[in-house]
Formats: sequence, C-alpha cells, structure tokens
Amino acid sequence: MTKKIQNVLQCAGIYQHYYGYNYFQDAVLLALKEPERLQSIRKEIYFPIAQKYHTSIANVEKNLRTVRDAVIKNGGLKILESMMGRSLSFDKKLYPKDLICIFVSYLSE
Repeated sequence: MTKKIQNVLQCAGIYQHYYGYNYFQDAVLLALKEPERLQSIRKEIYFPIAQKYHTSIANVEKNLRTVRDAVIKNGGLKILESMMGRSLSFDKKLYPKDLICIFVSYLSE
C-alpha cells in the first residue's frame, strides 16, 4: 500500500524532498487501517506521527499544510479531481484533513 500512496503522491506533484511527505504517507496509512481515526485527527493521527518522528503535533500540522500547498502549487488539484470523480469547490479552503480523506477514499476503492 505504501508504494501505491507514493505513486499517487508523485502524480499529485508531491516528492520525498517535502518535509511533510512521510507524515502525509503515515497519516494516510493510519486512516486506511482505521478510518474512524479521521474523526479525531489530532489525537488519533497527528499525535502518533509526532511521537514516531520525535516532534510536536504543531510541526506535523505545519508540514502537512506544506504538502497541501505543494499539491495546489504543482497542479495536483486536477489529479485530486480525477481521484474524486468530480470537481473541487474552490469556495472553501482545502485542509490537510480533506486531502487525507481524498487519498483514503481513493485508495480504499
């Protein structure tokens, strides 16, 4: 599953040199194993990642926002739209949690 996540990340314009790359990959894996973790994302996803990498939850969140911003900057929104099968509404901000949910939904199919 890790390889599949990496392939989709690369298609969306996210490469391993981004600080949030490993955090994002781990977040998707945790959510794939137990989707209910997304209901309490800070406690159930960000906290275990922070512990694993010996950092703070704030740092995990910041670096996941970096991944989100890179997706937008690198033209990955088209990939996300194809993953979702519909266009994204641009009237609201795309949060890291939303991005994780999109990946989980796509990879669960």
